[in-house]
Amino acid sequence: MKRVLPIVVILLLQAVLLFANLDLLPIWTDELFTFSTVPHPLNEIVPILQKDIHPPLYYFLLHGWPWHSLAGMRAFSGVWTLIATFLLDLLWTRRWRPSRRWLALGIFAFSPCVLLYGRMARSYSMQTALMIAAVYFVWRWIRTKDGYWPALVSVLLLLYTHYVPGFAVLAACSLPALAFLGFRRTALLMVGALVGYLPWLFKFADALSRWGQAAGFSSRYTLTGSSWLEQPIKIGFGVVSLTIGESFPFVALLLVPLVLWLARRGSRISPKPLVVFLSALTIVGYLGVSRWVSYPFIPARLLWLIPFLAMAVAIGLTPIGRVRWWAAALLLVTTAVSITFYFTRQNYLNPGYAAPLREIAERLNQQATPADLILIDAFNTDGVALQHYLSGRTPSVVLTHEGQPEADRLLPAAQTVWVVRNQRDISPDHVTTNRENAACSTRHREVSLYEPYAEWQQVLLQRFMKPAPTHFYQLTTCAPAH
Repeated sequence: MKRVLPIVVILLLQAVLLFANLDLLPIWTDELFTFSTVPHPLNEIVPILQKDIHPPLYYFLLHGWPWHSLAGMRAFSGVWTLIATFLLDLLWTRRWRPSRRWLALGIFAFSPCVLLYGRMARSYSMQTALMIAAVYFVWRWIRTKDGYWPALVSVLLLLYTHYVPGFAVLAACSLPALAFLGFRRTALLMVGALVGYLPWLFKFADALSRWGQAAGFSSRYTLTGSSWLEQPIKIGFGVVSLTIGESFPFVALLLVPLVLWLARRGSRISPKPLVVFLSALTIVGYLGVSRWVSYPFIPARLLWLIPFLAMAVAIGLTPIGRVRWWAAALLLVTTAVSITFYFTRQNYLNPGYAAPLREIAERLNQQATPADLILIDAFNTDGVALQHYLSGRTPSVVLTHEGQPEADRLLPAAQTVWVVRNQRDISPDHVTTNRENAACSTRHREVSLYEPYAEWQQVLLQRFMKPAPTHFYQLTTCAPAH
């Protein structure tokens, strides 16, 4: 009973957090893709995914899930988050001393980053659960030469869920496998993975070519405009999110070095070959996602690192002396505050997740007429998600490259033009600002601001941007002058 109690208590508490108010945050573009894809028959889902870049396993399983509302799809991710916590204990921590076990499970289960991404309608939590299993079985096979099939199957499940973690495991394990097993056994895993992945291999080759051309996509949301200068921002954003989450008071940033120090201390105590394996996994995973996505989206794609970070921190904290009791207490308090901020939608590091899309859409649905026009910035707002909440009564155009001619055609005849945008215009040649100025040149301009940045964020923005934005979203109304 003493061995079972910790995981039961933690799973119950985690479930309360994961399934509370699943509609808290608005839908965003990636979730909208899931939401629109999963209800299709299985034979239609595959062609949809082949036009996109995702493997099919997550979508197939979610198709069989009986609850296809947005909240229901988020609940499916919550179930996978609970599975991840269970697997972390079953495979890694169950035989640890009680204090270390409690700490590792608690740090993972109540991680604000896991709470944020572990209940989105995406495969992040499923990747995390499968990664916990894959690393365990691959590592056991490397060290004992036993368990080839569990290692191969877990890697294939991961590959059919997402490319990056699956191939990161294969790449990271290659050197330890060669050292412990030799070339023949190592090749056996690689060939087995290749054969098992043949049904999706050609699509992976297409995704790999698109990854190689991803500079244009990942340039969105850049702060520096340089792919090299952006790397410290991506790494810094990822480290902060994975350690203390993305909804926190400014003082919590002081704990990031502490968490990293504890993780380093834990890694020095852990088996060196395993540390090398996990370090290589981290590097390969980061290289895989950093080219494709911008800095706000790094943590979601690397959520599967948190279980191993949690174990390293727990090892670094134990045995708990007076100083480390203080460290554990600070982490506990910060986690509680961050979770509170998450549910109250305060101090988000990426305000886009808490964006008031539903509030803006409600105003537009009530006040905009069929004779009006709604223009939506495509480069620093979630225009597709906003359109999901609009009634469709008023014509709306997302200002993509393809949408700009349509906006120019409709703009002169519109009665009132509504422009939904970010305060900071990152569109090429300031397309969004130019369309807004054209709309308001003969109309009366009124600006409404939404989603204010936290005070400490505004201070930082003022140091690097002129003029610095104070809010994340802006709604400009260009109404007929009277």
